[in-house]
Amino acid sequence: SMMNSIPLTKSSLPAKERQAISRLRQILNEPGFLHASLIRHRRRCGKDYCRCNRSKRHYHESWLIGQTLKGRTQMKHLRPELLEQVRIWIERYREADALLERISKTYWQLLKKRHPLK
Repeated sequence: SMMNSIPLTKSSLPAKERQAISRLRQILNEPGFLHASLIRHRRRCGKDYCRCNRSKRHYHESWLIGQTLKGRTQMKHLRPELLEQVRIWIERYREADALLERISKTYWQLLKKRHPLK
C-alpha cells in the first residue's frame, strides 16, 4: 500500500527529528503553556510630587499580556509577581510550537519525496 514506503516507526526517523519529538514530550510534561506576548508599559503616574514628572528615566513600569484571538487583540494587566511564571509559560509554548512545526516539515518532506504532491 501507499503508506508502506513511509517510515511510521520512530527508529526510522532521522536523529534530529527523534530529538525534536523527545524534547516535545519533555516540554509537554511541564505545566503551563500560553500563546501570548508580554508588553512592557512605561508611563507617568500624574502626581506632581513624583519623580516620574522630572524624567522619562523614572517612569513607572508595568507589564501587559496580549493575545490575539480571531483577529482581535486582548490585553490584560499582569501583576508583577506573575511576570516570571508567565514568561516561562510563553517560552514553553513557543518552543513546543517550533518543535511541532519542525516535525511536521519532516513528514511533509517524506510525502513529497515518496509521492510527489500534484
